[in-house]
Amino acid sequence: MQFESSRLNALTLISIVVSLLALGSSFVQNYNYARNLQIVQRNVIRSEYLRTCRDIIDAYFAVKQLGYALNEGATATPPTLEPGSAREAEAHVFKFAALGTFLANFRDDRTRESYTKLSWALLEIVRETYKGPRADFDKAYGAADASFGEINEDCAKTARLEYL
Repeated sequence: MQFESSRLNALTLISIVVSLLALGSSFVQNYNYARNLQIVQRNVIRSEYLRTCRDIIDAYFAVKQLGYALNEGATATPPTLEPGSAREAEAHVFKFAALGTFLANFRDDRTRESYTKLSWALLEIVRETYKGPRADFDKAYGAADASFGEINEDCAKTARLEYL
């Protein structure tokens, strides 16, 4: 009888140990799952941010190319501006501003302000500055290029980060 009782206690003890091991294993699996989910989410955000960086660089240079075409057309004798070319340049500025707004949402207020200032400067260039002499136009783009360099550096720093 005592043998059966000790066997029953050993079986109970083994069942409890197996249950505790299974409970501990489920906690470890839950922790690993949550950690992996966070890594995947950060990676998705980072890749979206970097894709938007690529798109904003493309939009900036499209604005610049169209701005130079506008300047050449406006300063030619006689002026040779194509209808709708100014609107197309403005559309690229608005695309740049939209992408900049998205990127600025990940950054501080100072960075957000620099994106906004650059967008307004580009809009001024494609609306008014292109009509003036090439030297004034180049000067306006020089200031825009300096601001854009900061944005580009921000994107480059983020590309080097492991996590956003």
